[in-house]
Amino acid sequence: MELKWVSAFHTYKAQISHVLSLLFLITLFLCVSQGFDLDPQEKASLLMFKAGIQGPSQRLVSWVGSSCTNWTGLGCDNQTGRVVSLNLTDMNLSGQVHPGLCNLSFLEFLVLSKNNFTGGLLSCFGSLGRLKVVDLSYNRFGGVVPDSFIRLGNLRELVLRGNQDLGGAIPGWIGNFSTNLEKVDLGFNSFSGEIPESLFYLKSLKYLDIENNSLSGNLHEFYQSLEFLNLASNQVSGTLPCFSAPARSLTVLNLADNAIVGGIPTCIASLEALVCLNLSHNQLSYQISPRLVFTEKLTVLDLSCNSLSGPLPSKIAETTEKSDLVLLDLSHNQFSGNIPLKITELKSLQVLFLSHNLLRGEIPARIGNLTCLQVIDLSHNSLSGSIPLDVVGCYQLLAFILNNNNLSGEIQPELDALDSLKMLDISNNKISGEIPLTLAGLKSLEIVDFSFNNLSGSLNDAITKWSNLKYLSLAHNKFSGNLPSWLFTFGAIKMINFSGNRFSGIIPDGNLNTSFHFNNGNDEKVPKEQFIAMRDADIEVSVTVIKSNELNFIYELSSVTGIDLSNNMLRGEIPHGIFGLQGLEYLNLSYNFLGGQLPSLEKMRSLRALDLSNNSLSGEVPGNISTLKDLILLNLSYNCFSGFLPDQQGYKRFPGAFAGNPDLCVGSPAEGCNAAGLPAVPKKPFEEVEGPISVWIFCVSAFVSFYFGMVSLFCSNRARRYILQTKV
Repeated sequence: MELKWVSAFHTYKAQISHVLSLLFLITLFLCVSQGFDLDPQEKASLLMFKAGIQGPSQRLVSWVGSSCTNWTGLGCDNQTGRVVSLNLTDMNLSGQVHPGLCNLSFLEFLVLSKNNFTGGLLSCFGSLGRLKVVDLSYNRFGGVVPDSFIRLGNLRELVLRGNQDLGGAIPGWIGNFSTNLEKVDLGFNSFSGEIPESLFYLKSLKYLDIENNSLSGNLHEFYQSLEFLNLASNQVSGTLPCFSAPARSLTVLNLADNAIVGGIPTCIASLEALVCLNLSHNQLSYQISPRLVFTEKLTVLDLSCNSLSGPLPSKIAETTEKSDLVLLDLSHNQFSGNIPLKITELKSLQVLFLSHNLLRGEIPARIGNLTCLQVIDLSHNSLSGSIPLDVVGCYQLLAFILNNNNLSGEIQPELDALDSLKMLDISNNKISGEIPLTLAGLKSLEIVDFSFNNLSGSLNDAITKWSNLKYLSLAHNKFSGNLPSWLFTFGAIKMINFSGNRFSGIIPDGNLNTSFHFNNGNDEKVPKEQFIAMRDADIEVSVTVIKSNELNFIYELSSVTGIDLSNNMLRGEIPHGIFGLQGLEYLNLSYNFLGGQLPSLEKMRSLRALDLSNNSLSGEVPGNISTLKDLILLNLSYNCFSGFLPDQQGYKRFPGAFAGNPDLCVGSPAEGCNAAGLPAVPKKPFEEVEGPISVWIFCVSAFVSFYFGMVSLFCSNRARRYILQTKV
């Protein structure tokens, strides 16, 4: 199971700024709108604006009469009746903005955010010299920023965020036209070129957000008391400056997803007001200096996806009673050595990402001291030893991710204390023993991956208590015994993978109608390559710090809807109910001892991959397999099928899918058998999905006749059972 973490970097300071602006507007409305009549000329201009837009009719239904108080979104001066503010945010309005708005010469606040306005920004807005706030964010404006805006000398806030067709170069005058400009937000647009030098020197600037554009050039020092700086997701290069001028004011610094190189200078720790620092997805390298210790105010530190090396810093932030560090992400680097004990002193920590490094040694037992922890990801390292029992002290854990290490020992029964746990992944380790019965207490589990370990024994009923399961993989262990009767009882399950074990007996046929996903198809079909890549669960987790101590944890599971029971010792017939699962995309029962005939598959309208190879299935191949339009992978090789496969049924799109069935012919009874139509050796049609589609075909060309003889022998159940059981 592969996890992708979208680290928390939520700029709650920005929210506060936005809320304060709205409160100011509300206060303004209360102070200036006292029932005075609108100026007749401005009323006419507003009605022209209204006539040119579309939207729910009731939105501006109050725009009648002359009383300013009754007009939605309007604020007027209480002496002159002139319009001083227009706020139509989030009203689902569309169309182009009528130039009549430019006649509102006393306008100070213009907010049209979160609508669907189109067209270019009006040049005549530059004539509204009293404007203090312009917020046109989250619309569909295009073109460039008009040069006429240079005349807005009183402007304090310019917010053009979220207009994807708005671009070109950021005007060079943007830092020179207003000595009052405090906030510039041009994020999520299409601006290119370099950041204008004037922005680095604008003394009044406190808030600059130009994330998610195509800006380039070197990063420079800023020479003002910035409080918020977000340049993420651009192509900015160079090395990190010290940000000396805003050292006492800067609270949020987000430079993620750029091309910044070099090391992290220790002077960054001098940003004494810093709350959030995100330097992820750059090209930072070298070791972190032990002198780089942030203040207790730091809430979020994300240095992930760089090339930082050396030991993990023993102390990354001050650990006082007032420490606020909530999220620490050092994943996807080249850190080596042990996990330092000092990390276990960050008592406020809620999220710890150390995955994809070169860490060794044991997981510190004192990790249980971090009682606020909700997410731990230590995967893809070389950690050894056992899972420390003290982790039960992290009683608020939602996700515990330890896959791809060298962990050993057994699963401790006491882990049932983690009763909030939603995600547990210990796959690709060396963990042995049985699944403890006490794990029935983990009733919140949704994602469980125990695959590729040395777990053994039969399955107990503890798993039935995980009623919210969406993904369950016990693949490639040493489990034995009969498959449990409760196998298909999970209503939310999307993928069950028990492949590569020693399960025997029959496949249970009860509760097949329980799973919503198994029985309801998804109309959105992913391309073949993407479907193949989804053979293992791909989980994208988003952790967002909403406030200084409040966390939002969500995840999205990308997995095929399927059942994989391959490489076991299952016998008997395949339950007919499986072939009636309309939502099943993937079914792999290969390398077992299953017999009987295949029923009609016409109900499996979502099926994209079917592997029943290397069993003892007999009878004719159902003719309606070829009608499954979404089927891209098929393997029925090395069974005992017989009869004819008509050419016109389109089976040629699955080369090698029927190899090793000597009594099966392409053609018709009248025309006779066309041996050339069935290659004796398949071309590994599932080679790209080796894993869930566990198919290893004997690649031989010179000894085809020998293999036909072996296949004929395999059609004898007794002989086949004797031969294949020797592998167990």
